[in-house]
Amino acid sequence: MSLEIRPIADEDVSDVIALWKSAALTVPHNDPYADIRFCRRSPCAEILLGFDGARLAATVMVGHDGHRGWYYYLGVHPESHGSGFGRQIMEAAESWLIERGVGKAQLMIRPTNTKVKAFYERLGYIEEDRLVMAKRFRPVADWQAGRVETTVIHMEMLRRPDRPAAPKPNSEHKVVLERIGIPSTRFYRYLYNGIGGDWFWVSRRLMDEETLARTLARNGAEYYLLAVDGEPAGLIELERTMDKSETELSYFGLLPGFIGLGLGRYLIDAAVDLAWGAETRRVWVHTCDLDHPRALGNYLRAGFVPFARETEILPDPREAGLTSPPAADARGHAPDSLFQDKAALAKLPDLSDFPE
Repeated sequence: MSLEIRPIADEDVSDVIALWKSAALTVPHNDPYADIRFCRRSPCAEILLGFDGARLAATVMVGHDGHRGWYYYLGVHPESHGSGFGRQIMEAAESWLIERGVGKAQLMIRPTNTKVKAFYERLGYIEEDRLVMAKRFRPVADWQAGRVETTVIHMEMLRRPDRPAAPKPNSEHKVVLERIGIPSTRFYRYLYNGIGGDWFWVSRRLMDEETLARTLARNGAEYYLLAVDGEPAGLIELERTMDKSETELSYFGLLPGFIGLGLGRYLIDAAVDLAWGAETRRVWVHTCDLDHPRALGNYLRAGFVPFARETEILPDPREAGLTSPPAADARGHAPDSLFQDKAALAKLPDLSDFPE
């Protein structure tokens, strides 16, 4: 099957970033929106997109520095692994460079990323004896001084749960869940910081006002506010792809004062119901070992199934006004009857290894 390949357009940005997220190409300390803008401003770079019918299936950022060609953000949609789309989008990137007279292309990968290395070797790329040196020019360079590694578990749901719509909890309080417009940065920070403070939600704390406002207004984002007796109590943030075939449960949770009131199960079931639309084929979410110990079990009970894992690097939480997280051996998911075998989590495919 052949891809239809073309350069990125304005309306593609949200879908491109959604693919990058699903392919584990984004990191908390790097703004993908800024990378796209920077690339599109350059006369010497392009982001090429490969479409399988109407669905975005592969991307690559290609460019040259006047001497050598470079590749970044090579990603293939998880549903298209093994399709050969990685090879096709790379061939398009190579043609882009050749048409501009570039004589050689190069790329950087981690030495431990053996699957990616093997992929490029099959395309004729060879390892050269070179030392890579770098210097950062942005203040966030200091994030590495106190960086934190976390194990992320990606989970998905491929069909709508066979159950009635989530019933509101029996409560003496008035519970209302409703969609809201794009929240102000001030209100969003109130919710994000309050819900995620104990679980080291860092990335959006560190965003400046302009970046956060742009992120909140991105295409496909939806926000739902849970209110109890008129007081904000929780948040659901969804992100749909342009064709509405996939929905990510981006953020979800209760403010501390409303935990223990029987609202958690209702909120997650309601989030799943909202995520599924007439055209939806997949809903996905991720959790990590810094999340609530029972988060994994709650997602399992809601109908999500683990499909991959990865190691993610977070900025130092202290830069966001938080405390240092627990050591790796003091974290983890609470024992759960649905997923007792911790070794099974370690056997999940590692998204750090790029499959063709």
